[in-house]
Amino acid sequence: MLGKPKNVENISNDLEVDELANFAVTQHNNQTNSLQKLTFSKVVSAKKQVVQGTMYHFTIEVQEAGQPKLYDAKVWLKPWENFKKLEEFKPSATA
Repeated sequence: MLGKPKNVENISNDLEVDELANFAVTQHNNQTNSLQKLTFSKVVSAKKQVVQGTMYHFTIEVQEAGQPKLYDAKVWLKPWENFKKLEEFKPSATA
């Protein structure tokens, strides 16, 4: 059933959440021309939304020029098609 995003519980122990958030940071770095790359630190919050697959909504802490910064990201996952795509990556409004 399609629905609104729901919180992912125990994000500190969820390897899939960490892997997908790290994927988001890596993809962002690959898509930008900046010499200053972001370094993944941790997942601050995560939500899952059932769509045609699963859309993960993250707030991610990264290191940017040695300073901690928060970014919001969305990753769309369809494991049966071996599909994973960064849909959005932007500075967090909660920062």
